[in-house]
Amino acid sequence: ISVKANRSWRGVLLICYFGWSLEKVRLGDCTDSHLNLFVHKNIETSFCVADNRLIFEQNTNRSYRREKESNFGLQNLDHRSQHDSCNSERDVKIQKSKEAATFRVMRNVLSGLQVHVPVLSAASNALCRNQSQAFLDSLQVFDMWALKMFDSSAKFPSGVLNGNINQYGDFNQCLEVTTELNPLLYPHLEDYHVTGKYCLTLLDLEVGTTSRPSRVLKELDDLVHAHRPIVSTLDDPGHRIARFSTVNWGFCVPAACSADDLTAFLSESLQNYLKDTDVTFKVKVDPDLCYIKDFKQVSTGTKVTIILFVSLLGVTAFGTWVKTGQKTPEEAKTLRLIKAFSLKKNLQKLLNTESVRNDVPCLHGIRALNALALIIFHKSVALYFNPYINRAEMAQTFARSWSVIGRTSILYTDSFIFISGFLASHGLFRELRRDKKINVWGNFLSRYLRFTPSLAAVILFCTYIMDHLGSGPQWNLVVKRHSDICQTNMWRNFLFIHNYFGFEEMCLTHTHQLAVDMQLYLVAPFFVYLLWSRRWLGLGSLILLGAYSTHLRYTVAYNRKLSTVVYFGTTVSQLYETGNFSYTLPAHRATVYLIGVAARFVIRETKPSLSLSKVQLLIGWSVAVAVGALAMCGPHHMSSPSYEYSPQEAALYNALSPILWGAFLGWITFADSIGHAGIIGRILSWKGFTIFSRICYAVYLTQFPVFFYNVGTRRSADYYSPHLLFEFGEVVAIILLSVILTLLVDLPFQEVKTILWNRD
Repeated sequence: ISVKANRSWRGVLLICYFGWSLEKVRLGDCTDSHLNLFVHKNIETSFCVADNRLIFEQNTNRSYRREKESNFGLQNLDHRSQHDSCNSERDVKIQKSKEAATFRVMRNVLSGLQVHVPVLSAASNALCRNQSQAFLDSLQVFDMWALKMFDSSAKFPSGVLNGNINQYGDFNQCLEVTTELNPLLYPHLEDYHVTGKYCLTLLDLEVGTTSRPSRVLKELDDLVHAHRPIVSTLDDPGHRIARFSTVNWGFCVPAACSADDLTAFLSESLQNYLKDTDVTFKVKVDPDLCYIKDFKQVSTGTKVTIILFVSLLGVTAFGTWVKTGQKTPEEAKTLRLIKAFSLKKNLQKLLNTESVRNDVPCLHGIRALNALALIIFHKSVALYFNPYINRAEMAQTFARSWSVIGRTSILYTDSFIFISGFLASHGLFRELRRDKKINVWGNFLSRYLRFTPSLAAVILFCTYIMDHLGSGPQWNLVVKRHSDICQTNMWRNFLFIHNYFGFEEMCLTHTHQLAVDMQLYLVAPFFVYLLWSRRWLGLGSLILLGAYSTHLRYTVAYNRKLSTVVYFGTTVSQLYETGNFSYTLPAHRATVYLIGVAARFVIRETKPSLSLSKVQLLIGWSVAVAVGALAMCGPHHMSSPSYEYSPQEAALYNALSPILWGAFLGWITFADSIGHAGIIGRILSWKGFTIFSRICYAVYLTQFPVFFYNVGTRRSADYYSPHLLFEFGEVVAIILLSVILTLLVDLPFQEVKTILWNRD
């Protein structure tokens, strides 16, 4: 080790090298010391080096003589006392020897570990550099606050070749670090108060970007990144879709250091370490992912939201308690509005399994099963955010052919669009039969009031309340980021136009389906009226618009290289572009909606007189099951890690899958309406699905807040197991919150709508 100083050194002794007891040599004893940066395998640490060997030895000898005089200073002791004194001296020597050995081992351990704090010139913040240097100094004398700060930063783990590369460190311990530095030792510091700051660092690593890597290096890179089922970069938004192939590493640094300081330091350190290798890297420390221990301010929006929720609970309690009696018509209407919030009444309505007039029983089963399928798929999206010690194993599990049932999850949302088209035409045909006209404005306002109360409750909760309920390494990414976006853009959701502004800046991105549904509902009266008044013109219009929608899906997917199948190796940017340019646009989703409208029209026209033979039913079911299986399982080969993206294949699936899936659902509803759905119809018409169907809307709204809450509060790596796709506690939480939302908001406001419009 070469040590450069401004003057000649008579002797340099490293304390850890000679194993001296730190109880004998303190930092203050090194009166003429110099703090040097010791670099061992690119690991930054600091040591207290004695300026003068004689001073060093004199100090330790004086300390030893004091101990000796203390042990042998009593003169008037008997023989037994002298013997005990000798034993005491021997015990002290043994104890000192053990302590010295212990500290020597601890120093050796520390010298072999990486300590990353911004002490290099890359950190422009002088206070940050000085406090970081004080941390390194204190670490060598084993000050507890420095040991905790060092312990809180992530370390290189085992199991890296199984994908265990994301390390969070100790989030809570880092935020609890606090100390006051000694002004005599650090007179140049501006602030002597040091606290811990936790930063989650993002790192992109690539091997072989300038030359062709060897097979071994390529395989190592593949294993470390868990085979990259989703390829991400630092520039991708990370709040909605996980940056799976980006490394997450937790650091604990003094709070005086900024995200830019840590970024500059890590970039300079890695550049020096990797300069002679074929490994390229990018480092990013997002200021939003740096945390200090503080108390969040309660905003005006939070206070107003709390008042609204408390008022809702008050109205619910009053509506449950109030009794009906003889009232005037106006008083009776007011009383009905209050009783609409009765918890007892709404619970009875929720649990009622009796068939109602104009009901389509099989739709309850279709809605419930697709809602459960979406829970599983959306949970798989959330799983990609979490660190797992066997991430490579998780990726291999999702690389099997059966995972296609999740990769084609767009079909499950198509099911809800089909149901929406079917039920919209169902109600509009009844209105035409009754009134011979359609009240377009009234229907739209009724639809708006059907969606908005529950949506508003969830948006307000996620925007103003949820951010105060937890913390964690990714909390600001998956919770606070959504809260910030909603504070700015929630007005788009209330106008149901948020699907046109892109996933990146969309408030509660999973609610884009509501906007698509609302916009398609606006055109439904036009087609239903044509079908009612001019049958063939109406059918022709449906076919033409459906064909145009199919053409749009194919051309846009092919030209922009999109894919609605989440194939193995897809990129985050491609997923966002698919959502922004196809998945969230009503013109692209219209085909399956129109199939739902057409299915209701066919049932209306043919149900009274149609009779099918067994052969016809067999052919119908065979074709329906075949096209449904083709839509769901056709792209099974896209699950393979060896799959190479084909724009034409992706465009064909995007164009044809809604038609195939819509035909499958259309046949099921048609066969059920004529009483030939068999065991499938009996399963879908099970009365238990009626109850779940009533909370499906709330399940749709609450699942992502639950998933992201758990992602945001996670503090360490877990072991992946397939049962996590349908984790019992999480599903129970979603259903419980959905029941609460349905009882307190959804059912009461549906009743209010019925009372105000005086309609069924």
